[in-house]
Amino acid sequence: MAVSAPAAAVLPFPLLQPSAAPELAGAALVTLAALALALLLGRRSQAALERGNVLERQLQAARGAHAESENALAGSHEVLCRLVRQQESLREAERSRIARDLHDELGHRLLSLRAELALQQAALRGTSPGAHDRLSTAIASLDGAIRAVRALVGGLRPITAGQSLRQAAERHLADFARLHGLDYRFDASQDPAPDTERDGERDAVLFRVLQESLSNVARHARATTVCVSLLEAAGEAVLTVEDDGIGPFASRQSSAGHGVDGMRERTQAYGGTLTLAPGRRGGTVLCATLPLYRTPAPA
Repeated sequence: MAVSAPAAAVLPFPLLQPSAAPELAGAALVTLAALALALLLGRRSQAALERGNVLERQLQAARGAHAESENALAGSHEVLCRLVRQQESLREAERSRIARDLHDELGHRLLSLRAELALQQAALRGTSPGAHDRLSTAIASLDGAIRAVRALVGGLRPITAGQSLRQAAERHLADFARLHGLDYRFDASQDPAPDTERDGERDAVLFRVLQESLSNVARHARATTVCVSLLEAAGEAVLTVEDDGIGPFASRQSSAGHGVDGMRERTQAYGGTLTLAPGRRGGTVLCATLPLYRTPAPA
């Protein structure tokens, strides 16, 4: 009794009785396990958060590098377009110089020679039929040379002073169709008002695209008809050249690819596009779109 009384005083609650020792140990183990699990999950969560932060920084760095690459690519493209435009301007200036020399020098000399031969022919009329006939042949050949020089001058200097793009395109198409024995159709918008400020370089580019596309039709298409439309709306010009030849263009692209690449480079350098597609009834459709007015340079 003396021994058991103090024991009962030390352990006054039922939970702390010796019979409750297994439950207390189990609860302690569960608590320790929960604390260990919480600590482990916390560490893993912290590690995942740190990895996420690292990945986020890497992603931001990759985005920055990508943006820098895009800016560098855009700058390189703009430099390339500027070089193409400068090259095109130099080409047009050189073509104009050659055309002027052909017209002023060779053209005038040929006309003078024709006038002299015509005078000689008139002097020999009725006196020497043989010489008269030979002079007639020479004058006919000379007329052919004069026409060839005029055609060269027209090709080198397509849009003369006071002439619109529509007029130059229609004249070139008519000459082309007559030379190659083709039927043609030409549709175009009305000429803009005389006081409209246009970019002559872009008109020249469109005309060169028309020249090259018709040249491809003559060399590769085996066409009988060619249709050209030149429409202007919302500050853009759309040139369409369609033939009824063998098409599609892919079948003859290897031999005409360089010309197409040149046309595409010209249009892209001036902010335009150029596409090729099979025609609805055979043949090939070329479509070039180009802004007609200069875009103001950024400040």
